[in-house]
Amino acid sequence: MKPNKNYLSTTIAIYLSFLLLGINMSISAQYKTELAHAWGAGNNISVVLTVSSAVGIGSLIASLFTGIISDKFGRRTSAIIGSFGWVIFAFGTAYAPNAVFAYIIGIITGIAMSFSNSALTPAMMEAYPDSRSLVTLLTKFFVSFGQFILPFIIIFLSAEKVPFTYVFNFIGIAYLIIGIICFLVPFPDSRISNQEKPVTKGAVRNGNVKISLEAVALCLIGFTSTAVFMLWTQTNQELGKAYGLTNPALLQSVYAVCSLISVLLTSFIIKNKGIKESTILTIYPVISALALVLAYLINSPIVLFIVSGFIGFFAAGGLLQLAISLMAGLYPQAKATATSTLFIANGISNWGVIQVAAIITTSFGTAAPRLILIFNILLCIFGAILGLIVKQNEIKQAINEKLALK
Repeated sequence: MKPNKNYLSTTIAIYLSFLLLGINMSISAQYKTELAHAWGAGNNISVVLTVSSAVGIGSLIASLFTGIISDKFGRRTSAIIGSFGWVIFAFGTAYAPNAVFAYIIGIITGIAMSFSNSALTPAMMEAYPDSRSLVTLLTKFFVSFGQFILPFIIIFLSAEKVPFTYVFNFIGIAYLIIGIICFLVPFPDSRISNQEKPVTKGAVRNGNVKISLEAVALCLIGFTSTAVFMLWTQTNQELGKAYGLTNPALLQSVYAVCSLISVLLTSFIIKNKGIKESTILTIYPVISALALVLAYLINSPIVLFIVSGFIGFFAAGGLLQLAISLMAGLYPQAKATATSTLFIANGISNWGVIQVAAIITTSFGTAAPRLILIFNILLCIFGAILGLIVKQNEIKQAINEKLALK
C-alpha cells in the first residue's frame, strides 16, 4: 500500500479511532464493579452486562440506516456523528446517575459504533482503492491492539490509584479532538467511488442492485466470523477450569497476541503473495474447526493454549474485514449500505450466539463447555461452506471473463 499524502492525516485519525474502539469494546467489562457502584447498583455487576447488551441493540437498529446516510451525505458527516457519539459514551458512562440513564447511553453508543463503521472503513477503501483488503484488515489490527493494551493500562492506573473516571475522560476528550479533526482533514469523494464498476458484473443491472448468492454468503459470513471467536472468548474460561487450568484468563492473552499476528501475516500474504480473500475465508474456518475438535478430543490445559492461539489466528484474524472488503467490491456504488448488512449480521451474532451459549449452560451444567465446542465446530463448518460459495463464484466470474475475451 503506497500512502496517499493527501489522506495521511485522515488515515492517522481513522486508525486512532479504531484503536480507541478496541479499548471501548472492553473497558466497561474491566470496570464492572466501579460502574455498578457509580450507577447506584451496589455490587450487582449484572447491571453493567445489561447496559453492555444495549450497545448491540443500538448498533443493530442503527445499521438499518447509517449505511444509507453515509452513502448519501458522505463519509465525513458520518465520521463526525460517530466521533461525537463516542464522546457521549465516554462521559455518559462515567457519570450516569443511574442504570436507566446508562442503558440509554448504551443504545447511543451502539448508534455511534454503527456510524463509525459506515464511515471509517469505506473511507479507507476509497482513499486506497488498490489496497482495499489491506486497509480493511488494518482496522482489525488497531481494534485488536486497543484490546491488547487496555489491561496493561488499567494495571498501571490501578497501581497509581487513578480513578476510573479519568480513563473515560481521556477517551471522551480524544474523540472530541478526532471529531474536530474530521471537520478539517480531507475525505475521499464517495460520489467518485460510486462510479466504480462492480467486481461481479451481475451485481448491478440497469442501475438496479441485484442480490447475488455471493452477497448473501458474505452477509452470513458477517454472522459466522464473529460467532466463532465470540463463543470461544466468552466460554473458554469455563472450559479451562473443567480441564484443570489454574489461570484460564491466560488463554485470552494467547488469543489476543495470535489475533494481532494473524492480521499482519494475512495482510502480507494477500498483498504480496497473491492469495485471494475468498481462499482465506474458506481455509481459515476449516483450521478453526480442526482446532476446536482437538480441544474436544484431548482434555489437556496445554492443548487449550494451542487451540486458543489457533482461534485467535484463524477465527479472529480479520475474516469479517475481508468479507466487508469483498462486499464493497460487489457494490461500489453503495459501499456503506452494502457493508452495513454485514454489521447487521454481526450485531445479531454478538447477541444471538451468547444467548444460545447461555441456554446450553443452563440446561447442561458442567457438560455445557464441551457441548458449546460442538456448536462452535458446526459454525466453523458453516463458515467454510460460505467461503467456498464465494470462492466458486469468483472462479465462475473469471471463466466468464475469459470466454468473453475470446
